Amino acid sequence: MTGKDETVLPGGWEAVAAEYVLGLLDPAEQAAFEARLARDPGLRQDVAAWSEYFASFTDAIPELTPPPALIRRIEAEAYGDTRLPVWRQLLPYLGGAMAGAALSWAVFVSGVLETPRPEILASLEPVSGTLAFDVRIDPPTHTVAVDYRAGDLPEGRVLQLWLIPDGEQPISLGVMSPGGDHIVVLSDEMAARVPGSTLAVSDEPEGGSPTGLPTGAVQAAGIPIPL
Repeated sequence: MTGKDETVLPGGWEAVAAEYVLGLLDPAEQAAFEARLARDPGLRQDVAAWSEYFASFTDAIPELTPPPALIRRIEAEAYGDTRLPVWRQLLPYLGGAMAGAALSWAVFVSGVLETPRPEILASLEPVSGTLAFDVRIDPPTHTVAVDYRAGDLPEGRVLQLWLIPDGEQPISLGVMSPGGDHIVVLSDEMAARVPGSTLAVSDEPEGGSPTGLPTGAVQAAGIPIPL
């Protein structure tokens, strides 16, 4: 994609939009494409359509979560007994979802998909056990609402919600209700850290974690994705 005219582009700009979504353009081609993207609503629709099309490739693939014990054995054989903090248990489960979330954030921030009221959703899937939650974040008000979806609530323990920025330690977003629901309003500073972060739920002693970091099992986790 080196010319300025569609006639020198095999397949035209629509084909280049597919390459852009797949990350196949070199830096110069990407810069030229994004310059056109900013002034061409039809091209933005092509990018959105290709994004949705490629994302559909995974629809027929069932989600499988490897047993935590298997992950620990593999890590022990590969790296020795590292004894990572409990919140680091999330990394094997969430790596595959980061690429899709990053693409969604890029589309959300660039304004390619225009919606009357933006909304950020996260599906927190089981990590240890069976618990699952749905999370809705309202960007204008920074309100985070967690709804219990499925699984066995732990007895004699409380659930605590965490925001885990990429490469940083978890930040507590409060102890959840006994029924697994929770609402919290983030500060402007905290809301700015949501993109690229992970949301997780751990089970903790009564009153919440005594250390400021997860001490119990990570029950569920997921990545916020703007819609």
